[in-house]
Amino acid sequence: MIGLHPATRLVAWAALVVLAQLARGPWLWGLGLIVLVVAVLFSRHRAWRLIKRVRVLLLVLCVLFALFTPGELVVPLLGSAGPTQEGLGAAFAHCVQLLVVVLLVAVLLETTREQDLVAGLMVLSRPLRGLGLPVDRLAVRVLLVFRYVERPPVGGWRALLVHEDVTPVAENLRIRMFPLRWWDGIVGFGVVVLILLGAVR
Repeated sequence: MIGLHPATRLVAWAALVVLAQLARGPWLWGLGLIVLVVAVLFSRHRAWRLIKRVRVLLLVLCVLFALFTPGELVVPLLGSAGPTQEGLGAAFAHCVQLLVVVLLVAVLLETTREQDLVAGLMVLSRPLRGLGLPVDRLAVRVLLVFRYVERPPVGGWRALLVHEDVTPVAENLRIRMFPLRWWDGIVGFGVVVLILLGAVR
């Protein structure tokens, strides 16, 4: 991904996220294994930090699907209060899908600078400029969101509710724009094929 345009990286990332939601069975486990290996190689610490942030959501998914999905009881003595085989399978699949997305986010943020991500978003949202939408202002807001995600203010999310404590420091935001290249088109075509293959399964 090093030589790809940020817009192409974002499109490829979005395609993998969609594919993770469409994949089932061995396809999902295989995709999860590949993404896990890539995340360990390129963004181990960031991936672990993001996984810890969604651990409560993972627990909620396990409980909801395991206990509230109809099917064959795993422990008949517990009756309707116990988990079902179908529920455990659904819980595991949805947790894997969420983990794949989190790991993909970690890899994207680790391999692409925040300014380049915003530049990619500006390229992808260029058609919206014709509708009169402030694309540049949107890019700046996205950049600030990236910074809050990576470096939250003192006091955590509660500090964001107190305006005087989170007054942003004035600075010049430099976003470098560069053109798409021929290999970006090839990757884009491959992304479309990937999504179509996932959709027909």
